[in-house]
Amino acid sequence: MNKPIFKILASAVILIIGFVCGTFYNKSNDEPKKEIVTSGSDFEMIQEVTNEFVTAWINGDAEGCANTYSENAVFMVPDQPSYHGRKAIKDRYAEMFNKRIDSTLIEMTETVKEVIMLDDWAVIRGSGFETRDSEGASGTYKWIILSKKQPNGKWESVWDIFNDVEEVE
Repeated sequence: MNKPIFKILASAVILIIGFVCGTFYNKSNDEPKKEIVTSGSDFEMIQEVTNEFVTAWINGDAEGCANTYSENAVFMVPDQPSYHGRKAIKDRYAEMFNKRIDSTLIEMTETVKEVIMLDDWAVIRGSGFETRDSEGASGTYKWIILSKKQPNGKWESVWDIFNDVEEVE
C-alpha cells in the first residue's frame, strides 16, 4: 500500500473515532444537572431569599424587594404590563407601597413548594398567603420564578409571575 494513502486513511479513521468518542463523552458529561428538590441547601437558600422579599414587602421596603431580583429581571403582574429591570421593579413596588392606606401590620407568608434545579438556574414554584387589612381580609396566590445563582451564592429572580389573590372565606 502506498504510504501517503495509508497515512491519509489512518488519519481519517483516527479523526472519525475521535469524533464518535467525543460525541458520546459530550452527551454523558455536559448535560445540565436536572432534578426536582423539596429540601437541601439550595432549596433552603431559595426560601431564605423568599423570606427576605416577604420581610421587605411587609415593611414597605421597595429597594429591599427589588434587591431580590437580578438587574435585568422581568416581573409579570396580572392585568398589567411587564416590568423590566430592577429599577422598574423597585419603582413599581415604591408606587404600590405609597398607595397603602391601611396602617395595620400586613401579614404575609410565601412558601417554596418545589424547585427544579438546572445547575445554577432554578425554576421555583410556590404559594403565598396574606392578610391585607384590619378587618382580616385574606387571600392566597401562587407563583413561579426563574432564578439564577449569582457568583456570591445568592439566588436572584430573573422572571417572576404570579396569579391574583384568591379570597379566603
